[in-house]
Amino acid sequence: MRVSLILLTLATLSLFAAPLSAQQNNQIIDCQAEGRPVIVGNGTGTGIVVQGKNGVIIQNCTVKGFELGLLVADSSNVIVRNSNFSDNYVDDNSILDLGAWLPKGGVMFHNVTASTIQNVTASGNVQGIQIVKGGNNVLRANDVRRNRGWGIRLLESSGNRVEDNDASYNNRSCPEWGHDAGCESAGIVLVNSDNTLVIGNTANFSGDGIYQGNTPDRASHNNAFYWNILNDNTANGIEATFSHDNRFIGNELQRNNYALWLGYASYALVSGNYANGNRVMDCRAEHSSVVILESNTFTDCPQ
Repeated sequence: MRVSLILLTLATLSLFAAPLSAQQNNQIIDCQAEGRPVIVGNGTGTGIVVQGKNGVIIQNCTVKGFELGLLVADSSNVIVRNSNFSDNYVDDNSILDLGAWLPKGGVMFHNVTASTIQNVTASGNVQGIQIVKGGNNVLRANDVRRNRGWGIRLLESSGNRVEDNDASYNNRSCPEWGHDAGCESAGIVLVNSDNTLVIGNTANFSGDGIYQGNTPDRASHNNAFYWNILNDNTANGIEATFSHDNRFIGNELQRNNYALWLGYASYALVSGNYANGNRVMDCRAEHSSVVILESNTFTDCPQ
């Protein structure tokens, strides 16, 4: 019995290993192959850090219990795949600031270019995946459901591609509005992030499905939103305020407050979208200019 208890204690302690960091360019961090597939923190710090490196690959890792699961900073050509960064920092019951610095949650890329995050799970955090001041990155086929804020956030990051991710059930509570009232949460958030492709994602049962803008100085421009499924959200399927030259094509938008909210937008193309059962209106574009509607299930987007 005593030997069994000792072995159990050693096995438990082995989970609380020191965080990992990349030591050189082109390094492969394979947690499974390195014999530490699960890395558990004590609520502080960062689980894996890649700083100032090129060509690093991170795979087969489960990282939880940290303030931030993974930080990649000042790096390029990084691949993060087949890993789980769930159950790191989470809070609730306050309104998030869309444009604020928030290095907490699942995965954060800061000043990272030409990199990929694919087949990653990041749930149970304040936010799943965020790209800050990065460009030419791809976020593909990730599971970023059930965070208490944002599934994916792009902040001051242009020229990225967000495709085939599941960003559902990202909702939040706050005293001002109540339980799961949205409170600036969303499946996918864009702030000052232009020339972005958002394609084939699912963002249901969140605050907003896709939330872009909210003030003139935080708007994102010349983006394309193709074939996303954005249903049953507390507020809007897509909100894109103060933006210009955006394209909304072939999206499914059902049972939201508004399917599309395009207040103060200009030169928006809204084409081939399916909207049904939205609680207030399918499309609204207060104080907008040059909103082109074609082949949608709705025929009007009143100002």
